[in-house]
Amino acid sequence: MGFRAWLEKQAPDFLLTGQRFWLAILFAGLTTIVVIGAINGIAEMDEEVWARVALGLATAAVLAVAGVYFAESRPEARVTGLILRYMLPVVVAAAFQLTDITWLVPYALPVVAVLWLSVSPFTRIERGAPRDEVQNRFWWVNFQAFTTAVIAAIALLLIALGLFAIERSLSVLFGVESNQLFYRWVLPFAGLFLAPVYWLSTLPHLSAYRAEELERPDFLPRAFGFLGQFVLVPLLLIYSLILLAYTVQIAIAQQLPEGLIGWMVLGFVVIGAATWLSLYPPFIRARALARLFRGWWFWLTLVPLALFFVAVWTRVDAYGLTDERVLLVAGGVWAAVLAAVFLVGRGDIRLMPALAGAILLAISIGPWNYGNLSMQQQMGKLDALVMNAGADRSASPPRPDWTGAEIAQATSIIDYLSGSAEGRTGVRHVMGKYGITWQADRDGSAVVLPALGFAPYGSLMAEHNATIWRRVTPVPVAATPFYLGQVSILRPGSTVSTFMRWTDQEGSEHVNTTREGGGEIALSIDNGQLRIEVLPGATASGDLAVPVVLGLAAFAARQTKEYLVEPWIDFTFAEANYRLAVDTASFERVAEREDLQVTGLLGQLFADRPPTPTQ
Repeated sequence: MGFRAWLEKQAPDFLLTGQRFWLAILFAGLTTIVVIGAINGIAEMDEEVWARVALGLATAAVLAVAGVYFAESRPEARVTGLILRYMLPVVVAAAFQLTDITWLVPYALPVVAVLWLSVSPFTRIERGAPRDEVQNRFWWVNFQAFTTAVIAAIALLLIALGLFAIERSLSVLFGVESNQLFYRWVLPFAGLFLAPVYWLSTLPHLSAYRAEELERPDFLPRAFGFLGQFVLVPLLLIYSLILLAYTVQIAIAQQLPEGLIGWMVLGFVVIGAATWLSLYPPFIRARALARLFRGWWFWLTLVPLALFFVAVWTRVDAYGLTDERVLLVAGGVWAAVLAAVFLVGRGDIRLMPALAGAILLAISIGPWNYGNLSMQQQMGKLDALVMNAGADRSASPPRPDWTGAEIAQATSIIDYLSGSAEGRTGVRHVMGKYGITWQADRDGSAVVLPALGFAPYGSLMAEHNATIWRRVTPVPVAATPFYLGQVSILRPGSTVSTFMRWTDQEGSEHVNTTREGGGEIALSIDNGQLRIEVLPGATASGDLAVPVVLGLAAFAARQTKEYLVEPWIDFTFAEANYRLAVDTASFERVAEREDLQVTGLLGQLFADRPPTPTQ
């Protein structure tokens, strides 16, 4: 008996699976080799390169399986079948090596491949009874594939536990250290090659379908139906009522929460669609609870989807596009189209994965892909921020006149763009137009903001109130050498007087005993502004009779959560120049304003001349 005959007798499924899915098995083997090589450091390669190669090969393996199913279901489409079965997997595996995101972002392609695999045997457009049968076949094949995938995962877990027991036993009983062998070689081989090959051996042929299995199911379909009908359906119905109540609350308060609604609603509709699919077989959908859910589900998604689009549009309008927001929009479009199609009576369960795959593919390929589109839009917003602020090219550094909110927005944009090579190049291009440069080997807001003249650690705009200290930042007072005393404005509306004494350059102390003619002035803070005037009750004449009001918005915008940046405030009063060296500043967000306001200052006041009576 030859080896082939012996193998056919002992493991007939092995040869049949190898003949049916040989290209997929080849890609799985290559994926395993690449990952094991990366784990063991066999070759010096960048982590991203390893990830791209492994992910591309794994995606190609899935596409190869999908190509086999398409060819089996459409034998008359020989050319298309050959392209999808052999050419497409190779092209996609190679496409993962493209690092320029201008035309392709490949990281959504694994999901697209899985979705394509689910519908690849069922691409014929049918009507009437044949259409219902195709949908039944679609559900049956995907249920078989899902069930055996779960079994393969459980088998892999058992293998991992067995390897752990063997490795520990060898170590404890015989002193043999085999953890490197088991965890760096054997376990990856089992997980990346043996488990997928086992799963491929369980994938059913299309001819194995029996309609009666959906009328009189065995244990597994019944258990699956029970989970969907009595667990997922009640939870989803309750959650839909919660979302409706939440919508009413938002409508009353007229304020959207930040960063919650999008993923909440999208998760809700995805799980709901999966539950709707699980209730499709005839033996389940005839039951009362399943019939109720299937009849009302898409109606229940309308209000949450409306809330979803309002919330996402609000975020996009305020902060621009990001990869995450583009994917959120794509998910919302998928859910909205599904709801519309099923509500008008044109629904087909194959449309759920097919539409999702088509949308993901559309936003992954072309200059409008979710990576390039987001990058270009954020670069445009950054350019507008610098241009509209009027960056002074003659200044060093050429700082734009930004508010705290604009600093926070610029920080967010720069850090987002710095996550990719194209984005880092884009930031340098935008800033370079205005003469702003920084170190060639560093990127991100931590280096770009100092090049703009701002602190590197972010702004205070996310805070509602804060008290910030000067730390050890020196305050230059060479131009204002006369020390006039401490200024302590603890809260808005409080007033502090000064000029009672001063210290000259030689260190001699002088006392001003004259109140009239400006011997004392008063400083106070009101509505985020510093007010300088003659002490109430004192006699004033000339320029002293006119108070000076100094806006503190620019001072507030420069500060960070960690320390005061440029911790001084300059002003001129009665032809004298003053510098307030700030030791501590308090900030508070006022409801009707966007920026933080200065509400308190503690520091030392210096002047370029001693205060003298002006009468």
